[in-house]
Amino acid sequence: MKKAFIISNMYPTKEHLAYGVFVKNQVQQLNAAGIETVIAVNDNPATGKKNVIKKYTKWALNVLLTFRKNKREISLTHAHYVFPSGLFSYYLKKRYKVPYVVTAHGGDINKMAKKSARIKGYTTKILQHADHVIAVGEELAQTIQQDYGIEPAHISVMSMGINRNVFKPADKQQMQKELGMDSERTNFLFVGNIIEEKGVYELITAFQQLEKAPAGRATLYCIGSTKDAGFTEKVKALVKSEHIHFIEPMPQAELARYFQAADVFVLPSYIEGLGLVALEAMSCGTPVIASSVGGLKYMLAEDAGVLVPPMDAVALQQAMEQALTGLAINEAKVQELLTTHDAQNIVVRLKAIYANVE
Repeated sequence: MKKAFIISNMYPTKEHLAYGVFVKNQVQQLNAAGIETVIAVNDNPATGKKNVIKKYTKWALNVLLTFRKNKREISLTHAHYVFPSGLFSYYLKKRYKVPYVVTAHGGDINKMAKKSARIKGYTTKILQHADHVIAVGEELAQTIQQDYGIEPAHISVMSMGINRNVFKPADKQQMQKELGMDSERTNFLFVGNIIEEKGVYELITAFQQLEKAPAGRATLYCIGSTKDAGFTEKVKALVKSEHIHFIEPMPQAELARYFQAADVFVLPSYIEGLGLVALEAMSCGTPVIASSVGGLKYMLAEDAGVLVPPMDAVALQQAMEQALTGLAINEAKVQELLTTHDAQNIVVRLKAIYANVE
């Protein structure tokens, strides 16, 4: 093939390290596997109507100018997030007959498409005219098939993949020492945006109740962007414990050290397309407690992790209390998952999809 034109409404910068970092990772993995790419991405996470109009106008011009400049070399476009990114792929197919692949990440189907009938209509067109649809999790794929009439043959379930050269096991006690963690305590870790939908409020509530237990010697590290100022204030007002630490996003090599050092990773989300961070934790040898939602309930089935109901601080506390003395994890299932989601294996599958589409 010639070049793949990658279009995404999320892409990281030095100032916003976690903003769509999985897209950048996949672009780099494609390049390493011999697939040339050109990109047109939005790397500005600013919210508010005026900011959104400004940044998306700039991004739209970038998409069109980048396509015009590379038109003869582009074999296909690959849009990350059905709407709005897929709208450009849909237009380029209609106008220039360029085939496209679109990856649904979860929020685009579970949240964005529900905002208005107009966005639902765009989402339907984008999915139905795509040459192939990728869903990052099983439940997401089922929703796309049932609600948008996409044939199973035109959809693949495939995560963004984990880089097991970065996310790998290390000496836990040594890593805890390097990061200043107390190895006499159980160190819980959360990674994700500090927003309501990630279950942060329930996590803080559960942790503080856990500390009241006789054996509740624990510490909680929350790594993520505090972009929702109102919610962040609400959460920090809830915090009474000196053993809860909020840390801003960091480069993935540094983040991997926290995964390696943590005793338990917790992801109590309300919704998740897949929950790639849970896989990254597992790849570092850290057991996972997560909500039974989206791709997580498939990923952590068969005791690959511990599942709890979403929005249930009591059930979450009970699972975390169980973790104080150790979780029973099916290690064979974990290794099977890690092989399936290894970035190198994902890129092989993606190259095959590209070959069938172009």
